Amino acid sequence: MTPFKQPTRRMFLGGLAAMSMPIRAGANPKGLTFYGAPLTLSLPLIHVVDRDGVSPVLSGLRFRKWSSPDELRAGIASGAAAVSTAPTATAANLYNRGLGMRLLCVITSGMFYVMTTDPAIAGLADLAGRRVLVPFRGDLPDTVFSLVMRHQGLTPADIEIEYTASLIEAAQLMLAGRAPAAVLMEPAATMAQMRGLSEGIGVTRAIDLQALYGDATGGAADIPQAGIVLRDGLRDRQPDLAPRLLESLRGSTRWVRSNPASAGRLGADYLEMPKPILERAIATSNLSVRSAAEARPSLETFFNLLTETDPALIGGKLPDDGFYLETGA
Repeated sequence: MTPFKQPTRRMFLGGLAAMSMPIRAGANPKGLTFYGAPLTLSLPLIHVVDRDGVSPVLSGLRFRKWSSPDELRAGIASGAAAVSTAPTATAANLYNRGLGMRLLCVITSGMFYVMTTDPAIAGLADLAGRRVLVPFRGDLPDTVFSLVMRHQGLTPADIEIEYTASLIEAAQLMLAGRAPAAVLMEPAATMAQMRGLSEGIGVTRAIDLQALYGDATGGAADIPQAGIVLRDGLRDRQPDLAPRLLESLRGSTRWVRSNPASAGRLGADYLEMPKPILERAIATSNLSVRSAAEARPSLETFFNLLTETDPALIGGKLPDDGFYLETGA
């Protein structure tokens, strides 16, 4: 086994910077381009691409990163992103706006964590009177954190929330001492932890927001955060693609979870992130594949909660039956 190497400052900042690299529009003339966020949840899709996992339906696949829902929307509007990872709320929004994107599957049950440099913080109540860095005001990290906060009897007046423009900024400001805690997703959570090691700063994974979400909903620790979407035109031209891709994603997800070192090495090439960070982040990324139909109950619970905060997040209403792709699997 390759020995673990602590990340250098250059490695850490380079990995974080990858989350902000712009999407490059335009289809690959040699084959279809699959788009994905520079997050661990893209690793199964990358594995499908790397092993040509939907052949013979499609071959010569490529993978490209997108860094924000806005860039994903731009790729969809241009026609470049016909298959992509997407936040499920964004997928519902696109569908409700009539943009011809439907949900194939959910690929994680959530990867939101409160990371902290203060060992005294072990639960949400410990954040009272403290400053917490939250990326993407009004988006999923903010919405999920607000939901679990309300469930535990805390109000915005109890916690000093400082919003940041990105995961990068939240992680960096926490490590710089701006606040003792930050709401982060994987692999940024693991990046912050490993960067802290290299700086002599202890960073702990204090709060699993999936568990608190389960407490709030009375269900499982399951935030159906992201999935794979397909464009109608491609699905119409390649009717066998959806079931073949779903089957391949199931196998690739099992491979990623069982082979974190190899998956980290593969992802490092595609996502331009340090292998050790991706390898370590897999265990806390809660990767799993559920067809859209299988995930629908948890998705509708999630979407209903989002509409209580901001209906515009999902396009103003619950998506109808057509949003959930039928694959027979």
